Amino acid sequence: MNAVGLVVEYNPFHNGHLYHAQTAKRQTGCDAAVAVMSGHFLQRGEPAVVSKWARTKMALQSGVDLVIELPYLYAVQKAEIFARGSVSSLNKLGCEALFFGSENGDIEPFLKTAKLIDDHKHTFDQRIKEEVKKGASYPAAAAIAFSSILYTENTLDLSKPNNILGYHYVTSILSGGYPMKPYTTARISSDYHDADLPEGEHHIASATSIRKAMIEQ
Repeated sequence: MNAVGLVVEYNPFHNGHLYHAQTAKRQTGCDAAVAVMSGHFLQRGEPAVVSKWARTKMALQSGVDLVIELPYLYAVQKAEIFARGSVSSLNKLGCEALFFGSENGDIEPFLKTAKLIDDHKHTFDQRIKEEVKKGASYPAAAAIAFSSILYTENTLDLSKPNNILGYHYVTSILSGGYPMKPYTTARISSDYHDADLPEGEHHIASATSIRKAMIEQ
């Protein structure tokens, strides 16, 4: 039996996550989907709106075959460390593939961008430091550095949150030398930061809009 790994928070689990799990098995041809999921606390130290036990149950009822918890040490960290811990965990479980959603939806630009940044790492890092000194956050500084130095039509837009995470998943696989093949699919319907619930029963809401609606009730 072969398995595809998913890196998730499920805060909360919604129809976009259902689509992600189903598509992961279909596109990779894997028999099982294994999710590494943050526990009670998520990136940036934010507490989850639903317990890890309830989120696990929802995932197992929706096509995910196994859920393991991402240690707190990694779960609350910036994207690079979050990705490193997640990919390492899935590799130790023997996952042959890693599947993630992104704004780009094509894996080749992720691979191309990872190589390009690695080839120009010193220049890239120096430009990031310059932008951080000007007051930019690290993700914003990295996006500015890349777009001003290395961006081409065949590389990634690193200003998009899921592209950023996907880039770090891919670099974690490459730097770790893991025998894991990365796959991606385009996010459908709502964007990651959309704060309002979409209209119509067939639209997929973002987790951000669902959390906002739960808090306002």
